[in-house]
Amino acid sequence: MKITATVPTRIDLAGGTLDVYPLYLFEGGGLTVNAAIDVQARASVATRDDARITIRSEDQALHEEIASLAALEPGGPLDLVKRALLYYRPEVGLDIVVSSQAPKGSGLGASSALLMALSNCLNTITGKGLDSRQIIDTGANIEAQVIGIPTGKQDYFPPIYGGVCAMWFDVDGWTVESLSQGGAPEGSALIDGLNERLIVSYTGIPHFSSITNWAMLKRYIEKEGDSVARMAEIKAIAQAMRDCLARRDFDTLPKLLDAEWKLRRGLAEGVTTPKIDAIMAAAAQAGASASKICGAGGGGCMITLAEPDRVPAVRAAIAAHDAVIMPARVVAQGLVLEQE
Repeated sequence: MKITATVPTRIDLAGGTLDVYPLYLFEGGGLTVNAAIDVQARASVATRDDARITIRSEDQALHEEIASLAALEPGGPLDLVKRALLYYRPEVGLDIVVSSQAPKGSGLGASSALLMALSNCLNTITGKGLDSRQIIDTGANIEAQVIGIPTGKQDYFPPIYGGVCAMWFDVDGWTVESLSQGGAPEGSALIDGLNERLIVSYTGIPHFSSITNWAMLKRYIEKEGDSVARMAEIKAIAQAMRDCLARRDFDTLPKLLDAEWKLRRGLAEGVTTPKIDAIMAAAAQAGASASKICGAGGGGCMITLAEPDRVPAVRAAIAAHDAVIMPARVVAQGLVLEQE
């Protein structure tokens, strides 16, 4: 048997960090808004006739062979795959191949997307029978084991559900709302409107979201500076962003994105850099309405909004500052699972 899963990654539009446990509890609930993009992650898992497990990462050029599940020890650059195996505990040997189209340290939730692809493959192979909610919750716990600090959950939803989503996090768990309605006509209008205005670029600066998120959480808990007030404002903007997207208000959208970024850049040291500021300034001079860094900041990918007639000029300005324009578009489709 061979199972292959292909999933999208994501751009976050508002409310990032509010998905990190336990910060959303301190805020009386969190709300994050994001969108799936066609920068994909893929996992394929094929059963073997023996107990051996092979793991190959195509984009990282890594390969590891393990005699059996009993001989598997966590750790190393393929730790995420190993810990997923230790949870799903397949009773047969496996050949596992994983890959991601996202640049390393992209801020697009690529490792979480890859884990969602792999988890769905292993869930099918082992017959464990988890539903999407259980796969998401388990994935968040597995990734927390790997990075060693509290982790957010927003990255797991676009790979499963696709489209544009609003996610609420509270004492009793989470709920997800599709703002693009699974590709229905109104949903398509939202996705098409975003794609007419959206530019995704890679700054060339790898980032490590776990470090930045921890710095934000630490400052919040210790009530350092105005971090608590900023987080409350970010939550309010996330609600406004959800409402804006629900009514397809593309005039208000960049104003909210810009306001969110201005608040976020003051949450912790290193969220922005001189190079990021220079790229954003060049984009604005060329006609961009707003820009923000994806994920926790510090590098990785940037999203920029511009009116459709200004998009070519803004793309050129961003590229002139040594950022790589990515051919990324918002997509309605989430997980695609194939069996051979």
